Amino acid sequence: MRRSAPWLLPVLVAAGGFVSLGDTGAGPILKYAAYFAGAIALPGTLLLRAAWRSTGNWAEDLGLGSVVGATWQLIGWAIFTALGWQRWLIVWPALVLAGFAVAGRRYFRIADPKPLPFAWTVGLAVSAAVMVGAATLGVMAYHPMPPHGEAYYPDLLYHLSMVHELTRAVPPELPQVVHERLDYHWFANADMAAAVDVTRLTPLVVLFRLWILPWLVVSLLVCATLARTVSRTWWTGVLAALALAAPQLFLLVDTSVNLAPPVSLLSPSQTFGMVAAVAVAVFLIELLFRKGSHRLWLLIVPVAVVGGGSKPTVLPLLVAAVGLAALYLLVTRRRIPWRLVGTAVVLLVVGAITLLTVAGSTSGSSVQFLAVLKSLPVYTAATGDKTQPGDGGLILPALAHGEVLGTLSLLLGLLLTLQAMSWAGFGVVGKRDPIAWFLLGAMIAGWLGYLLIDHPSVSESYFVYTAAPFSLAAAGWFAATSARASGRPIPIAVAAFILSIGYAGLLVWARGVPAASTGRQLWLTTRMLLVVLGITLFLLLVWRLTLRQAGGGMFLVLVLLSTAPISSFAQSAARGDTERAPTYRAARWWIYPDEAEAALWLGQHSGQYDVVATNTWCRPAGSIAPGCDARGYLVSGIAGRRTLLEGWAYTNQAMAAQGHGGRRYTEQPSPWPDRVTLTEQALTAPTAEVLRRLRDQYGVRWLYADGRNGPIAPALDQLAVRRHSIGKVRIYDLGA
Repeated sequence: MRRSAPWLLPVLVAAGGFVSLGDTGAGPILKYAAYFAGAIALPGTLLLRAAWRSTGNWAEDLGLGSVVGATWQLIGWAIFTALGWQRWLIVWPALVLAGFAVAGRRYFRIADPKPLPFAWTVGLAVSAAVMVGAATLGVMAYHPMPPHGEAYYPDLLYHLSMVHELTRAVPPELPQVVHERLDYHWFANADMAAAVDVTRLTPLVVLFRLWILPWLVVSLLVCATLARTVSRTWWTGVLAALALAAPQLFLLVDTSVNLAPPVSLLSPSQTFGMVAAVAVAVFLIELLFRKGSHRLWLLIVPVAVVGGGSKPTVLPLLVAAVGLAALYLLVTRRRIPWRLVGTAVVLLVVGAITLLTVAGSTSGSSVQFLAVLKSLPVYTAATGDKTQPGDGGLILPALAHGEVLGTLSLLLGLLLTLQAMSWAGFGVVGKRDPIAWFLLGAMIAGWLGYLLIDHPSVSESYFVYTAAPFSLAAAGWFAATSARASGRPIPIAVAAFILSIGYAGLLVWARGVPAASTGRQLWLTTRMLLVVLGITLFLLLVWRLTLRQAGGGMFLVLVLLSTAPISSFAQSAARGDTERAPTYRAARWWIYPDEAEAALWLGQHSGQYDVVATNTWCRPAGSIAPGCDARGYLVSGIAGRRTLLEGWAYTNQAMAAQGHGGRRYTEQPSPWPDRVTLTEQALTAPTAEVLRRLRDQYGVRWLYADGRNGPIAPALDQLAVRRHSIGKVRIYDLGA
């Protein structure tokens, strides 16, 4: 009981957060908690122990087990959904529990307990409390659920549309373009869909409020497990958890769009893919370097598939990790490490399969060195380079101008500071251990992807986000080795945490008061970097005077671990933000109350497989002319229905057109112009023939007509049945 007591802290923080939100009752929260515990965590933990072993403690078992359980649940979801048995999905995890209750009761206990110190539990529980507090009091408060907010971040509605779709069919269709395949890394959304099928909660509540919280805790547990696995030192896991949680403290003093990477509510695929990648890494280390059981393949392959189907960055990092470790063994032992070569081949095959089937959204990407610099708001003003992400040659165009090299160096320094968490582990480069080169392989691949790939949405950032847990594990390992040499491991661990808080406070001051001028913004960035450099040099001096015997590089690990919490502050400085609204208020993504209410009505009164024709493909409302931002997901997202055509921006066809006509992919004309024409005819100049074509050719049952996006012909009241009207929105039934 004493060991479990600290875990009450994140539970109480989450409860307080939901009370402050006031939009999710106790019933849905308890139901989802019971679902995650009984259908994900416990079955997965039992499968983990049967296929491999226990880690010796319940916390790490439940972390890795949750990933295994989610993988098992996704297999069941795919089978049951393909057969149309979604409502019976609870049978799938129940079979596991029943089977172990009958024939595997020994797996409910830990045969060889190896409990972690109480301080480990406290450190992880505090980190989890920070995570869930930042998520509920910060991110969720900033993103009210429809219809209680007026602006909704478009990616959330896009993910919502996929959750709805994944409760309907396997393989899924593209909700925004009926009869087209959904080409996206949608496994995180499928995990939500499975939760919806079992709990009968709405996709809105699951996505906006409930799904992220347990996975935040799992992310801490698996990252701490990886750190402890490679270092064999318990407190490195605590450092990894603190490094992940500390940046979220920013959300408790200021509102923000999102959790600080590498975890994310706005990109659930990043969070889900990252925990899968880390779990696979733990299994691979045990299999390849610690003589683990060959039964680990039963976990490695399916979890790797889940990782690749969640984020395209996962498999390249794992392949690079195994590949570099194999190269190290080849060079040092002068013989081919066939086990590692075979493993790399398996991961390559898994990567190819997922890339060709479910890991879409990579269209429009190209190779350009330092293209990620274009993501900084001050870049264009400082360099004069107006090329868009995904556009340009092999080298950043601004590099051709010698007079801006100083500015580019400054901006690169800012990026390196922001991503310190993802390169803190390079201190293990001198270790004569293949596990060190395994971690280095993942980090190198992450940074190569970050610095070389040019994605239209700057999604190359996900490479370093996915590499962050590997970097933290490596940094902790290096810190543990140096601490053992100094004979002061615990004081050093405490010092790292204190330094992180100190860095955060100093960089709040360094942020200063933003100004509109480019020169002022560059000075603020320079001042922030000078603060980092000054503290680093001071620590170097202190380290050499006091702990010389621990190795001259130990200070670097502490400094880099300490920079992790500054990312939110530094990003705020780069954007020039001083204050924010209490909720998301972006004018472009404004949805009027009548639009949201009408969409909810349509979702409640239409069939799950009904198709809707709508004129809401662009935002903001009233701008559906060519060149508008085609990220309108009102009907497919809030109503949760398939549409003849809605926002097409995230389709591969649109992303491949990045830069055409000088426009971003979000502003490209529709790849389906015939559907645009047909929809406009149905709403502005309807005839019986047009409506019959909608029904017969595309299966359209409903018309959602938003008067803000164009005139609605009075003739529709004679040709179809008006079922609902509110404000400027009319909903018509075309009949079965």
